[in-house]
Amino acid sequence: MKIYFVRHGKTQWNLEKRLQGQFGDSALLPETYLEQERVKAFLAPVKFDKVFVSPKKRAVDTAAHITDLPLHPDMRLAEWNFGDLEGMKVEEAVKLYPEALENSRHHLEKFDGSAFGAEKVETVLARFESLLLDCVKFDKEGVFLWVGHGATGTAGLRHLAGFPVSELRAAGGLDNNSVSLLEGEPGQFVLKEWNRKL
Repeated sequence: MKIYFVRHGKTQWNLEKRLQGQFGDSALLPETYLEQERVKAFLAPVKFDKVFVSPKKRAVDTAAHITDLPLHPDMRLAEWNFGDLEGMKVEEAVKLYPEALENSRHHLEKFDGSAFGAEKVETVLARFESLLLDCVKFDKEGVFLWVGHGATGTAGLRHLAGFPVSELRAAGGLDNNSVSLLEGEPGQFVLKEWNRKL
């Protein structure tokens, strides 16, 4: 099985360094489509069996630009729910909850966002596990494209590759329009590509 993961293109809120989260959304910047043309060309030789995409507009627009295949919106690929901090500039959020924001970026095993209503790490990882199981049921030797977000993508992919929670952020986060690739089978996945920029 192969799972290609693409993070959505750069948005206005990314530019402004705001937390978009699960419910916030922002339009893609015009210049991000040039990068997506390169992603589309890179993925063109790959024969995907199914395309799953976060239902947020920034992800759907990205997916529609990089593939002509039918899209299957799925909330399991949605971004991390950051509760009351969504829409807030990162620097402002850090002033309010310095420890939680530090842990969200570098030490997920210590992350506790209950003070501002954030989603638990375990919930995010369970979402990715559930989607993977559905892909296995569809075709255990299939090739899939997932289009999603930075925070959940980083944690979810590395979790499926067998990394402990303490190492989910060890390689840094995923860039906009980056391509990553998981290959193998459940319990034995290997990250063949990580955060490839084209």
